[in-house]
Amino acid sequence: MHLLATIPGTIADGAAAVDLAQTPGDIVVLSGRREVLVEIVGGARADEVEDRELLDIPVASYGIFVTSKAIAGRTIEEIARTMPEVRSVFLTGITRRGMSIPVGSGTTVERGDVVHVTGPAHAVTRVAGLVGQIVLPSDTTDFVALCLGVCTGALIGSAIVIPLGSLHIVLGTSIGTLIAGLLTGYLHSVRPLFGRIPDGAIALMNALGLAAFVGMIGIGAGPHFVDALRDAGLSLFFGGVVVTATPLVAGLYFGRYALRLNPLLVLGGLAGALTMTAGLAAVQERSGSMVAVLGYSGTVAVGHILLTTWGTVIVWLVA
Repeated sequence: MHLLATIPGTIADGAAAVDLAQTPGDIVVLSGRREVLVEIVGGARADEVEDRELLDIPVASYGIFVTSKAIAGRTIEEIARTMPEVRSVFLTGITRRGMSIPVGSGTTVERGDVVHVTGPAHAVTRVAGLVGQIVLPSDTTDFVALCLGVCTGALIGSAIVIPLGSLHIVLGTSIGTLIAGLLTGYLHSVRPLFGRIPDGAIALMNALGLAAFVGMIGIGAGPHFVDALRDAGLSLFFGGVVVTATPLVAGLYFGRYALRLNPLLVLGGLAGALTMTAGLAAVQERSGSMVAVLGYSGTVAVGHILLTTWGTVIVWLVA
């Protein structure tokens, strides 16, 4: 832990002794964790005072993308002990591949991490120059990466054809776009400045995508459902409920209790098996986590392929 004082030589680094024996009336400014400051000031003959002008220090909080070889592979304790440039800057968190990781003195900082720091503006800027690039909040969308990902994925999906005997199965634009999206998301997780989309825009697209999906399914299936229900009766409806719900319930219990998977991974996998992006969006919204994508990304590719091919295979077998 590093502390900051306005009087040089009054504060030693880390937990070392602090000499506050200055001329009576001197004001020393300290910054640090509350428990450390209480311990230091509590043993000294000093009183806490409020001086707005003295405490008006410009403070900055940034996320810094780690690219420096001097930082990567070293523990937080080692960095704090051997690099005096990081003094007066406080680490508030570390994000690795889009996920927050526990932070302690023995935590190793790796290239590609985003370290979140706060402190005096000049000190934070100095540290950012040593560590890597500052990741500033932005309300702009990287449309170049977005459009290239969609177009490239659609072209790849249309070009890939899987021969299966006399059948030729096209991967499809939806699967190709999904693969391109996964790749773009991975690149963004290791390079946060690439393919940036504001959180508000992502939330809007998720909400509109969910509503549009439900609306399109209803508009497309509604007339046929009414006609089929009129011809076959309620048995068709309840039969569809049983056929749809049984694999989901069985998969949920098997994944949770037999495989002992995280519930969010299981729910994401079930949404992917149904090729239901709306289900994934609902799980993410209710859980407030992106973990379900890990289960969704693998099963949705298999689900799309089987959904595309199995209808053709059944028709071929019946014929």
